[in-house]
Amino acid sequence: MTRPAARIASVVCVAANDAKGRKRKFYLSATSVDRACGRSRRGLSSGMGPLELTLSSGVMVAVAASLQSISTYVLLEQESWFERELGFLRQWLQPGMTAIDIGANLGVYTLPISRWIGPTGHVFAYEPGSEARELLEISSTLNHADNLHISPCALSDSEREGRLTLGISSELNMLGEDGAGERVRITSLDIEDAERGWSPDFVKIDAEGEEERIVAGGRAFFVRHSPLVMFEVKAGDKTNERLRALFPSIGYSVFRQLGAAPILIPDDLKQSLDEYELNLFAAKPDRVNELSRRGYLVETLPVWSCSPETRKNGEAFWRSQQFASLTRSCGDILDQGDLDYRDGFAAFAAWRDPDQPVAARCAALQYALRNLRVTCTNQPSATRLSTLARAAWEWGARRESVAVLQRLLQSLQNGQIRLYDQEPFWLANSRFDRIAIEGPLAFWLAAAGAEQFETGAAHSSIFSGGTEILGWLCEQPIALTEFVRRRVLLAARAGRRPPIPDRLRRPASDHLNAEIWRAGKVPGTVV
Repeated sequence: MTRPAARIASVVCVAANDAKGRKRKFYLSATSVDRACGRSRRGLSSGMGPLELTLSSGVMVAVAASLQSISTYVLLEQESWFERELGFLRQWLQPGMTAIDIGANLGVYTLPISRWIGPTGHVFAYEPGSEARELLEISSTLNHADNLHISPCALSDSEREGRLTLGISSELNMLGEDGAGERVRITSLDIEDAERGWSPDFVKIDAEGEEERIVAGGRAFFVRHSPLVMFEVKAGDKTNERLRALFPSIGYSVFRQLGAAPILIPDDLKQSLDEYELNLFAAKPDRVNELSRRGYLVETLPVWSCSPETRKNGEAFWRSQQFASLTRSCGDILDQGDLDYRDGFAAFAAWRDPDQPVAARCAALQYALRNLRVTCTNQPSATRLSTLARAAWEWGARRESVAVLQRLLQSLQNGQIRLYDQEPFWLANSRFDRIAIEGPLAFWLAAAGAEQFETGAAHSSIFSGGTEILGWLCEQPIALTEFVRRRVLLAARAGRRPPIPDRLRRPASDHLNAEIWRAGKVPGTVV
């Protein structure tokens, strides 16, 4: 077997070339997906029964037996949906709440929400597409979701009959008159509210460009009620700035989620959104207060500064991490070296400390990112770049994090950057915080950086394709099973008929659908 350290160079080179050569955005229009797939849309009409997949949330989702379906591919690959907002909702939602899902599709939000709010809660799911709705109804039965109410209507600004244009995958269906489609009934939030007598806590709006008209058709609804609203802000590969500004005009403040943490912070309309940002949240003052009281929202970031005590606590917290043993440091290391890095590192450690107040933690993360940017511009090292990539990711600056990871991996490959193995650092991927680590520092910097780059550069490999870095990751003993699934799915979509490896035949905590893989039910694979 080739030693891991000897393989770093080839891995890094592929990663850099992939980042430079990647021509498509992670979120594609129907036309782009069609061009990428090179095949026609297929779902239940393929003649195969649906696959019944178990997700990490514990729910079962029925999906079309076709890898041309975005949902099918992503859920087979990740056993979850790729949007981080699900993690926030899992923490915030409570039994007895009422949720409205506009654009439910196959139920990647609807189904787990119905479980989290329990039998005393209610979910009203709107899915006009007949094929997607059929699958959602199957899933509702599989999960015994008696609190789920599925409607065949589309929502817009008025009541009328319209037409749903079918995309290459059901996620891309939209109201319109061009292309293949089906007739649907259209209604509005105000009409539905009058008929159902809602008292909603949460509303999700994901309607492929129809969002502004949905808000217009719910003017009375948004005045009468005070739900937390999650709305898709990405129109194709562009941010819908009009929608972003619309909610403040009707009395709702807008927020975005921090990285993967279940915390909302204010959205600054003066700043461009990260290109990976798909959704934003909106809430009226009473809902803001409720979220803030429960520790899920910070309305105003306080001023944060670094003190000797902060640096001391930061070093102690860092030394408690398993990967700290990779350094040869001793003494009061945070009282030495570059001041920007010293304080940036201490601030990031304060952010990671769960015993600190939420608002102070968020302010510390912002402070850390600012300082780490300066130090990596003036005095970069591999360990500093790793820490910056981690901080940028957790702040929600995903584009920046991916760019820093590319720089880190190139630097390691070229051998033209210092490691600073006597300086504290954080590995680029949070999963490595929980792994027993020993061996060369360079390998672990590359391994964590490569994994973070592979998962961070695109929301799913269905959008980005694969690289040789994936093959290297799959060979590592610590590799995620998701990477093995990803490699097989890419080969299957390419028509190469890959065999199912032994690892995918065995169930594991991170591999919940072994029976489907073992039985040869994954399209395009060979048992």
